[in-house]
Order: sequence, then structure tokens, then C-alpha cells
Amino acid sequence: MRLRPSFTFRILLPYLVIGSFFLLIFLAELERGHPPVVWLSAGGLLVTMLMAALHNRWLTLPFKRVRDLIAQLARGSVPGFSASDATGEVGALEKNLEKHVSRMREIASFANSLAAGDFTRRFEEESTEDELGASMLSLRRNLKESREESDARSREEEHRTWSAQGLARFSALFREAEDDLEELAGLFVKEVVGYTAADVGALFIVREGDDEVNRVLEMYGSYAYDRQKHTSSSFAFGEGLVGRAAEEKEPVYITDLPPGYIRIRSGLGEDAPSSLLLVPLLVDQQVVGVIELASLGEIPSHQREFIAQLGEALATTIARVRATRQMRLLFEQTTRQAEKFSHREQMFRQQVEQLEKELEALRKK
Repeated sequence: MRLRPSFTFRILLPYLVIGSFFLLIFLAELERGHPPVVWLSAGGLLVTMLMAALHNRWLTLPFKRVRDLIAQLARGSVPGFSASDATGEVGALEKNLEKHVSRMREIASFANSLAAGDFTRRFEEESTEDELGASMLSLRRNLKESREESDARSREEEHRTWSAQGLARFSALFREAEDDLEELAGLFVKEVVGYTAADVGALFIVREGDDEVNRVLEMYGSYAYDRQKHTSSSFAFGEGLVGRAAEEKEPVYITDLPPGYIRIRSGLGEDAPSSLLLVPLLVDQQVVGVIELASLGEIPSHQREFIAQLGEALATTIARVRATRQMRLLFEQTTRQAEKFSHREQMFRQQVEQLEKELEALRKK
């Protein structure tokens, strides 16, 4: 096993050699009886011991301080530290250690901010060789991406839940008002404006009996609606934004509305909306109506997708209501014709009976 002398022994070794030299002189001259040399050797021995003690103190105290600080760092503690006024190698060591402690304190503070969810705190690498700084930056990047992905998943889940609840809510509404198209339109517009937090809404339905060329969209229901530019509440296919959406059979989302297209009135006055959504209602690629929603702010994408899904259910409901109405009308017409035919049949029977009586009377004569 290799022996390694301590740092203190290395410092004192030259002084021990010099002190031993003076000690030998002191003992030798003490036997010969030379007082001047004895006193000189004794003084040299004393000065050597004093210088050894001072040298050891000057060197070991700073290193002991550095050693204790490094021991705290090794235990995971970040001590408070400021370099002394020492110069030379010891001073340079203390200054480097001070920079290291300051860096560790900065990293600890940065790690605490990451743990608290703050990813905006400024932090930079000390140099291209700063592996710990690069790791901390990589950790922040990964945590930020993970938080963003988690938030995105949470928002998507909230949007899915919101859409599912909305579809269930409007399905119940469609069942309640499926016998009256005007009532259905009014309830639908009121509910959809409230559920999507829009400000203005209207429902246009294709007028019955029109041919493919002269189809017209009529307003059946509206909420907080005030159209200044268009005094009419009906549009032909291709006319205006409502007619364009019906003709193209595609949703239209506009954030730059024509001046004066719609005004939104409230207790604070009037203002123009910032966004407009038009969703055509299709049944077997045939347009049966158009939903129009306007808002002072933007209409989020998940709400636009929800309105598109809701439009499919509404289009089917409108077609079913009209089919039911048509069947009812046909049934009533058939019933009236049957009653009329029955009445005529009864009259004919009465006439036949009267003729039979008259013939019987003639036979008797």
C-alpha cells in the first residue's frame, strides 16, 4: 500500500529538516560549551518552528474553508459563500469555487421554477462545455413540451365532452319540437346562440315547392338579429353570404365582414361582429337550410366543428318534420276525399232506393 503524506506534513517537512539541523548544532555546541553558538542555534530552532506554524496556518486555513464548502456541496447543500481577499493560487481557487457555488444556486433556483411550472425564467449555458446547464435547458424543453401536450389533451377532452353534451341536449330539443318547424327553428337558434356563447344567430330554411333553379332561403328563426344592409329576410341561392354558402354546400367562416352586414345591439350600444359562421344543412347532398352565427369575438374551431355536426342532425330533423307534415296533409286530403266519396255513395244509394220505390209503384199500377 502506497503511503501518501498529508498536506500539513508536506508543508512542515522542510522546516522539520531545518529544525533538526539547528537541534543537532544546539546539542553538539551545548556539550562543547560554546554559548554564542548555542544561543544562535536555539534561536534558529525557535524561528524555524515559528515560521513552520505560521506557514501551516496561512495555507491550511484557506484550504480548510474550501474543504468544508466542498463537503457541503458533496452533501447536496448549496452554502452561502463569498471569496476572501486571498491572492495567488488560493485566491483563484476561492474565486472559482465562488462562481461554482453561485452557479449551483442559480441552477437550484431554476429547478424550483420548473417544479412550480414557470418555463419563462431566463437561463443560459456558461459555455459550450457546460453539460449541467445543457441538461437543465433540455429538461425545461421536455417539461414544457410535456405540459403543452397535456394541456392540449385536456382541452381536446373538454371539447369532446362539451360537443357530446351539446349533441345530447339538442337531440332532446329536436324530439320535443319535431311537429312544428317554426317552433323548432326558434328554439334551436336561441339554444345554439346560448350554448356557443355567440351573439347573433339565425336559421334559414329552403322554401317548399321551389324548383331547382328558383330556390329561396327564408328566415324561420332568429336571436338578437338586426340586419341593416339587407332589409329582406330571404335569399336566393348564390345571393349574399347566406346564398353563397347554400350554393357552395360548404361551411363559410369569415373574420372580415362587409360594413353594415349585421349589427349587434346590447345595453352598451351597437357594434359590428368580428366573425361570421354559415353552415349549410344537407340531406343527401340537397340543401334544406343554412345556420348563421355571428360573434363579437372569434368562434373557436371546436365550436365550428360542433355546429357542422349539429347541422347534420338538424337537416335530418327538418326533412323528417316536412315529410311528417306532407304525410299528414296527404292523410287529411285522403280522409276528406274518402268522406266526400262516402257522402256521394250514400246519396247514390238513396237515389237508387227512390228509383226502386218508383218502379215498384209503376209495376203495381
